[in-house]
Amino acid sequence: MTDRDSTSREEGLALATELRHIAEALVVADLEPEDVAAAHRLATALRERLTGPRRPRWYDAAGAHPESAPEARHAYLAQSPIRGHLNPVAPPLVLGPGTRGNGARCVVGELQMGRRYEGPPHGVHGGWVAALFDEALGAAQSLGDTPGMTAVLKVRYRQITPVKQPLRFEAWIHEQRGRRTVARATCHAGDRLTADAEGIFIGVDFDEVEERMSRAPGSSDDAAV
Repeated sequence: MTDRDSTSREEGLALATELRHIAEALVVADLEPEDVAAAHRLATALRERLTGPRRPRWYDAAGAHPESAPEARHAYLAQSPIRGHLNPVAPPLVLGPGTRGNGARCVVGELQMGRRYEGPPHGVHGGWVAALFDEALGAAQSLGDTPGMTAVLKVRYRQITPVKQPLRFEAWIHEQRGRRTVARATCHAGDRLTADAEGIFIGVDFDEVEERMSRAPGSSDDAAV
């Protein structure tokens, strides 16, 4: 990585973090009209500064078989709507290796959800809980041999998953047979289990998926954003 690339990445991280703070403030703060108008002007100027050539998507980063290419993984970790450190929509969820109480390997995710993700009072919207599970369960496939795409996702909401509190996800492979992987996961707030999930993933030919999706209506990308 060049000095320019390193500086660009650090500035991008800082910008994405600032945009997350802005999004949170817009949802939480009771703002005066003149402050909203001034912020709108600044936001318009900011958007104009961020116009440029299209950045390759993560699946463009490594050609064939992006599911196993380090370049694609690095790009995905920047762009993901759940984990992407350059994507201000992402909380982001930070995932890494872990060990369950029974000694089995798992993937561990930690984060704290702001009020912009609130659904029920003081709780994370159930759709976001499901999205977090989908990401954690998908990442657990790295513990096996056959990565695939989500075919079935079942979530059991046991209690409200709180906003503004540290959350911990654990995901592991329950069963793997050929192209079919079953993964399970839990979400805890402290010692309290708030939800659990099971996902079924089916191994696919990512080249075929990319080719098919590229023919779908509206799939073409603008040269610039």
